Amino acid sequence: MKGVNNIGQENLKYFYRSRNLPHKYDIDKPIFITYRLKFTLPKSIIEALEVMKQEWNSELQSLTDIEKKKKIQTRDHLFFSWFDEFLTKSSEVPQLLHRADLTNIIKESFHFFDNQHYQLLAYCIMPNHVHVLIIPVTQQDGDIYSPSHITYTWKKYTAYRINSNLNREGSLWHHESYDHLINSDYDLYHALEYIIENPVKAGLVSKWTDWNGTWIRDDLKPVQIP
Repeated sequence: MKGVNNIGQENLKYFYRSRNLPHKYDIDKPIFITYRLKFTLPKSIIEALEVMKQEWNSELQSLTDIEKKKKIQTRDHLFFSWFDEFLTKSSEVPQLLHRADLTNIIKESFHFFDNQHYQLLAYCIMPNHVHVLIIPVTQQDGDIYSPSHITYTWKKYTAYRINSNLNREGSLWHHESYDHLINSDYDLYHALEYIIENPVKAGLVSKWTDWNGTWIRDDLKPVQIP
């Protein structure tokens, strides 16, 4: 696999991962998946993210070894959050998936194979990208359904339907996706929180329940305070 220095700047992995992404998964562990629409990443976003990364690295050098270790543990999540925020707020990239008809197409793709190829835990459909949390189902041969195959089926189905709705042709989704294995209850909690709070942090709604593109399995929903 290629190292991060060889990953193109159009690739989501480029900005928030400092190592190769995992592509082999343990049985019965959740996987956090993110993918976006196909578009050229604006130079302004690339430059802004590079500056933020450089500042983060400069700050890292001034810390003690213990402080460095603690800071590095939050690096991937932080870089991911920066990239995600830029995608949501930039006026230079497409913002269309929040349309009710397009959102519903993507919802259908997620729920269609629920409890067949995976257990669907949560998702959030943002204006130009999506976050999904699943547990792949084990097949008869003992293997799980490949996350790359699962994502491919989502993209293929939704590309056809959404292109038809928009009367357009060509690739809809960026070919790369980001996937992250959830290794602990702590990671699971933060992944769920990140998904449902994404539209709130982006300033799109005041409560996560107000966003049409957000869904979370009933037994995982946070307790609502009256």
